[in-house]
Amino acid sequence: MGTNINGCADPFDVHSGVKQDCVLAPTLFGIFFAVLLKHAFGTSTEGIYLHSRSDGGLFNLSRLSAKTKVRLTSLRDLLFADDAAITAHLADDLQQLIDRFSSACRDFGLTISLKKTQVMGQDVDTPPNIKIANQELEVVHDFVYLGSTISDTLSLDTEINGRIGRASTTMSGVTKRVWTNKKLTEHTKVQVYMACVVSTLLYASESWTLHSYQE
Repeated sequence: MGTNINGCADPFDVHSGVKQDCVLAPTLFGIFFAVLLKHAFGTSTEGIYLHSRSDGGLFNLSRLSAKTKVRLTSLRDLLFADDAAITAHLADDLQQLIDRFSSACRDFGLTISLKKTQVMGQDVDTPPNIKIANQELEVVHDFVYLGSTISDTLSLDTEINGRIGRASTTMSGVTKRVWTNKKLTEHTKVQVYMACVVSTLLYASESWTLHSYQE
């Protein structure tokens, strides 16, 4: 890439990545990625199947065991922007999904970052051995996805301890400006506490299933 006499770089083609500051790029990529996933998983049966129904009591789990009025919902990929979390019950099924996904990325001209791609097996005796293009992916015990920590032990302890730590850091960070500031009323301090500290502490807590000691 050279520089012209006006101090601006000469134009060059971009064949990989998303156009920065383009308002249409996120929407176009979302459509593009949706078509890619349909191409990759359109005929696949692997994944996690959840029982669901829309009638009866919301928390009546016994109704999900019924043989009628129950639907099976396939949970295969969790998406956020250009991040994709692929799920399956068995390691072999996960490898098949990864192979399908990797093949679709090659067909659509997308590149998978192998350094950022990691594998976690929850409640398993042997960590899964998953590969992309003959390269074994790193197995991790904890993984942060969308701001929440997921653990292979199925325990919320790591996530809760992390939340408490972040809330404590937030609280101590505004000690001089808020807590010991005599110019602020108690009402204002409470509002800051609720907006900054409590929101940090309880982020995504709606999805937690806690034991009594964790509460």
